[in-house]
Amino acid sequence: MRTHWALLLIAAVVARQPQPDRCTAILVGPKASLTGSPMTTQTNDCADCDFRLVKVPAMQHPPNSQRSIILANQPYPRYVGEERGPVYNRSNLDKGLYNWTNTEAIGSIPQVEQTYGYIEGVYGIMNEHQLGFGESTCGARLWTKPISEGGKALLDITELSRIALERTKTAREAILLMGKLAEQYGYYGASWDDPAEAIEEAGEALTVTDPKEAWMFHILPDDTGASAVWVSQRLPDNHVTAVANQFVIRTVNLTDTDNFLGSTNMHDVAKRNGFWDGRSDFDFTHAFAPRYDNAYGMTRRVWRVFNLVNPGLILNPDTDNLATDYPFSVEATQPLAPQDLMRIQRDHYEGTAFDLTQGLAAGPYGDPNRYNVGSAAAHSSGFFERSISIYKATYSYVTVASPTNENHGLIWFGPYAPSETTYVPIYTKINTAPTRTGHGSLRQFDMDTAFWLYALVGNYAARYYKFAQPLVTSTQNTLETKAILDQTAIQTKAQSISDSQGADALALYLTNVCESFATDAHNGFKALFASLVTQFHDGYIMSNFTSAEMGVQAMGYPEWWLNAVGFYKKSDTTSIGAAIGYVVLVLVATALGFFIGQRYAHPKGYAALH
Repeated sequence: MRTHWALLLIAAVVARQPQPDRCTAILVGPKASLTGSPMTTQTNDCADCDFRLVKVPAMQHPPNSQRSIILANQPYPRYVGEERGPVYNRSNLDKGLYNWTNTEAIGSIPQVEQTYGYIEGVYGIMNEHQLGFGESTCGARLWTKPISEGGKALLDITELSRIALERTKTAREAILLMGKLAEQYGYYGASWDDPAEAIEEAGEALTVTDPKEAWMFHILPDDTGASAVWVSQRLPDNHVTAVANQFVIRTVNLTDTDNFLGSTNMHDVAKRNGFWDGRSDFDFTHAFAPRYDNAYGMTRRVWRVFNLVNPGLILNPDTDNLATDYPFSVEATQPLAPQDLMRIQRDHYEGTAFDLTQGLAAGPYGDPNRYNVGSAAAHSSGFFERSISIYKATYSYVTVASPTNENHGLIWFGPYAPSETTYVPIYTKINTAPTRTGHGSLRQFDMDTAFWLYALVGNYAARYYKFAQPLVTSTQNTLETKAILDQTAIQTKAQSISDSQGADALALYLTNVCESFATDAHNGFKALFASLVTQFHDGYIMSNFTSAEMGVQAMGYPEWWLNAVGFYKKSDTTSIGAAIGYVVLVLVATALGFFIGQRYAHPKGYAALH
């Protein structure tokens, strides 16, 4: 078997910037949480991912059977087959789009007799015993290919997260199992065809929680392509941390098993590849994270989370490319509720020097979205701020565990971009996910699917953001406040049903409850979209709909924007001069782009080894 992998030599710099469609995860310790248990989050930021939320049922398996392992796949359908419940059967796929066949396994591992039920999206999210995950893809200085593509590695993070949810109940158990399997069978990252992109996605971070403990987990391939390097650090109980596509674990003490777990090969792999001299203090991130000329798209999201949970903490938003002056975690000024994490996930740096609703790029009405620029050379030499909430998100969520009753474990789930969604409660002990969140694909618009309705609202609201977004926020607050207030009564009734009628009746009740909340949210956003179109269209603000005379007011343009776009142009000569200057600028940029492209075709400090 031919192994293909690349490593980054000492002090090499990746001159291209990491792509903006990665994920952000936040981790909250039990004493920093108003729930009394850890919480975690994820914004699954992906332009082409399968957005379905699925309940994989608990299952019994014959003795000595094998669990199939599939190749990492994020677009719809991420899996087709019979081994993960009826949702993934071919008969339940979108009709008339493509004749999909069952997903082929690339290998297998021994199966266990009993697997737990769990909620999953692109990655595993939370199981019936309240083991929860968040996820953020990270760059790594070693990468490899999966076994089906000419490599030696069998497992990626999607399969590791699913296996852990199937087989374990606690964060420690999950981490140790994932680490053991990755070392035994080999680990590969989310990309492997293009070396530069493979490096950006070679590593992974999972936030791992149970009702008592919160852990950060990092993993990457080892330098043989057949095993893995991994580490995990426990979060102090009263702290919060975040990961945004770059490793954040630094000092490692594997003798302190209360707070650190990891593979014993990490020092040897780092030393023999020149990532660590063996004398200085070992720093996991410094050893294994790639360097970027501009890492603000990663480091600034972590800065923002820390800034929001501890406003008095002074950290430099213009830190170096590995954020070496940032702590692993910070103490929360006050305990956080799930609503606080929803709010953080909706952030666009509002009120800071990096506010995406301000400036020329936001347009006259404060649109915070910054789309991909399209040109690789332009992307390498310039950048927009990358906020926690991003337009291309598949979904986001907050996990909530109960410290006393696993029947109460749930996630607050929001399809599409966090700033344009509404979060609904999804209990882990349901039979099936709500219809609105459990079906549909990016291949076909469907007004009855939550993702598409929220995308419709988000795309329309962005056009007139400073006028329309307050209505979106008001609708979110109304729906979410009611849902949150209802949970105490729901959980009391759920426990009564469980005690008197058993697990099947409990699952049916919770399934119906979640379906009802999803339907209410859907109806609320349908009404919201109608209000947005009615009140804001064609550059006008409409009002007084029940009065004899309806109000019609032009939105107008701010003076600064009119000046910036040349509204007050002085003469044709000025316009001609500006046009000539623009042509010259384009020619220079094209030449520079060609030079950069040639340079980046062979990233400095990389070597492809066969």
